[in-house]
Amino acid sequence: MILQLVRRLPRFTASPSIRVSLGMSSLVVAMLLLLDLAFGVLPDPSGITRQWRERIAENLAIQTAAFVNTGDAQPLEQVFRDQLAREKSLLAVTVERRDGQILAHASNQLRHQPRNQDAAGDDVRVPLSSAGEPWGTLHVRFERLGPRTPWQWMLHPPVLIVTALGAGSFIAFALYMRRILAHLDPSTAIPDRVRSAFDVFSGGVMILDTQGRVMLANAALRSWMGATDAERLLGRAVETVPWFGKALPAARAEHPWVRAIESGTVRENDHLEFDRDTDAPVKVIANSAPILDGAGKVRGCLVTLDNVTHLDSLNNQLLASMTALMQTKEEVERKNEELLRLATRDPLTGCLNRRALFEKLDALFIEARDRGLPLCCIMTDIDHFKSFNDRHGHAVGDQVLQSTSQRLAGALRDMDVLARYGGEEFCIVLPGVTLEQAQAVAERLRSDVEALAGSSIRSTRDLKVTSSFGLSIFEPGITDPSELIDRADQALYAAKKGGRNCVRVFDGTAEAA
Repeated sequence: MILQLVRRLPRFTASPSIRVSLGMSSLVVAMLLLLDLAFGVLPDPSGITRQWRERIAENLAIQTAAFVNTGDAQPLEQVFRDQLAREKSLLAVTVERRDGQILAHASNQLRHQPRNQDAAGDDVRVPLSSAGEPWGTLHVRFERLGPRTPWQWMLHPPVLIVTALGAGSFIAFALYMRRILAHLDPSTAIPDRVRSAFDVFSGGVMILDTQGRVMLANAALRSWMGATDAERLLGRAVETVPWFGKALPAARAEHPWVRAIESGTVRENDHLEFDRDTDAPVKVIANSAPILDGAGKVRGCLVTLDNVTHLDSLNNQLLASMTALMQTKEEVERKNEELLRLATRDPLTGCLNRRALFEKLDALFIEARDRGLPLCCIMTDIDHFKSFNDRHGHAVGDQVLQSTSQRLAGALRDMDVLARYGGEEFCIVLPGVTLEQAQAVAERLRSDVEALAGSSIRSTRDLKVTSSFGLSIFEPGITDPSELIDRADQALYAAKKGGRNCVRVFDGTAEAA
């Protein structure tokens, strides 16, 4: 049970430099203690104090000898009391005759406590003699030598020296080892077969310790760096390598391997770009995997760097090619639209030509026939168009055609079809419109042409332009779209015959409705 509890306790794992420094400082302290045991190199304040106490006792013995023969103890006790007042560590002074009789005694009642008379360093005994014969003994009692409290033990010179030396040597060794380990070759700790295996990889591979220092860099990674940088890479923190540090985020916590070490999880697809100043930038994708020991604790990180510089260059070329292709496609589409417009539009008026008219009319005719929808056709002709050419020239005649087509197009829907049928004749197809609605549209178009077509021509004043309109509607008996146009054309002929500038509806007899 106890073993299980001990195993569950958190383990303190010191870094190699701390462990080495602790061992070396312990060795220094042990050597100092051995030297002190053999040669007494540490200062001994107890010995100095003991010598001082012996001198005090000798002085008191000399003064006592002067009073031995008189037998008067009063002056002697006064001498002892004066000495007690001067010497704080002095507890008691006693003169004892050889037969055990106490001749004189003085003590400090506040500080004197009974203790073992044979305790070393506490009592000093000086034999007294008279006429060459032993007479008695002078007992001088002092406070116990050495520290008595934990704080005094800590301030005791030998303890203080040993503690200071141990702590100072540990700090010095720790700083030194931390410095020196950065200059050692950490790759020697990795077997040759492991380094050879990593050198086989075409991508860059490096192994980092928990502090982010490089323990191994394979041949591919060294080739990216150059000989000088590769020699100075091992043992250094990655961010301290100048060209490597430029590719990393400013915050160390954002480095891919730092995140992998802290989280204990694999990080993938981190993009880095190494700017070598003299060479083209090296673009890589970094993948970082933490290295765990048997207890599941992170001991380092394995970082793979896939060189995608060539792939990135190919992607840029492909992107440029696709951009050029899109531009070419847009140009082709624009040309196709222009060709379609040229193939389907009348170049003078912009209306559909006859070919485009019949393509659209065929589709509308089939829809109207299959779904039973209304479909109307209007044929219109500019009245006395030849007179415009004869009196004002063909340029004015072209302007009349353009102005008339604009008036017609301006009054139609997007789904309606307007085409130049030939010469000054236009054809209009109105899907989904009844005969009454189509007749209203034709009347509105006639009115717009009469009111606006002539006045919009700035080169000739007071030019009057009118048009005649013929209207037909799809009926079940019509089997061909051209028949719908023929009926509207017959209605147009009736409008011209009936006085022009009017609307006529086909009624089967070509008479005005």
